[in-house]
Amino acid sequence: MKSFNIAVRTLTLTLGLTGALVSLPSLAVPASVTQSKTIIEAEQAGCACFNVTVSGEGPAIILIPGLASSGEVWHSTVEALQADYQLHVLTLAGFGGVAPLTNKAWAHGFLSSQQQGILRYIQEQQLDKPVVIGHSLGGYLALALAATAPEAIGGVVNVDGLPALGALFAQAAASAPNQNSSQNALASFDPMAMAQGMANNESWHQRIVNDMLRSDGMTSGRVMGELMQADLRPQLSNIRVPVLTLGALQHGAPYSTPEQVQQNFADQLANAPVQYHHFAFAENSKHFIMADAPEWLNQQITQFLRSHRMQGE
Repeated sequence: MKSFNIAVRTLTLTLGLTGALVSLPSLAVPASVTQSKTIIEAEQAGCACFNVTVSGEGPAIILIPGLASSGEVWHSTVEALQADYQLHVLTLAGFGGVAPLTNKAWAHGFLSSQQQGILRYIQEQQLDKPVVIGHSLGGYLALALAATAPEAIGGVVNVDGLPALGALFAQAAASAPNQNSSQNALASFDPMAMAQGMANNESWHQRIVNDMLRSDGMTSGRVMGELMQADLRPQLSNIRVPVLTLGALQHGAPYSTPEQVQQNFADQLANAPVQYHHFAFAENSKHFIMADAPEWLNQQITQFLRSHRMQGE
């Protein structure tokens, strides 16, 4: 283990309107609409998309938390990795006390703005194909980067994220049409009950609730709406970097048995090329694997990173 000087800095990423614009190579744009594409990218580049805390030295890793979560959820992973890697821990706009997106940025959607913001951050910080690790919403964003900009990153660890959450809920609703409506669910919303449903570790329940309460409610609702409509499945065939998906067997999305959870993940990620994508499952964990199985999670991540480094040598 090499020695290092911990240099921690917190950045508010406010991307400027000058310099080269980030373009996603998977998006073919006819010459007739090139001008409008430039305008969209320039406006996205002006987005204060997230806060970043950087620590450690070595190959770069970007860690993205989930909806209504702060970067603090990655605390144990940072402790496990910062001796050998430079860790860029994000807290996304509107969550964990970070200011929401501007109305201009919202015009292009939260998910799109975050993807573009992360790509521009990689470019401006001159990160050399960082590995991207994401939980839930962060896992979706990591998969999106692997599918749309694989040349910009070195690999992905997707922690209990799905490429088409809405499709899974629609499937569940079709098989159980008598379940409570979403309106009733909203009327009975209880942050602590939700936290208890997402982690077995009681010491994490208040932490999860605190992040929820520090997050912007409008942002949480709108981002959940975007996730319910998003569908990355057709684009997963474009993945050309190693991807590890870590699933939580005790908390499906929606609730289901461990066997159903595994099948749901297999179905949702079926388009990912098998030579690049692998699964591992935390048997006794709910959605927040970093709360219920931190040692297992960090072991899986460490093994993935070691394998990635050996392949790059």
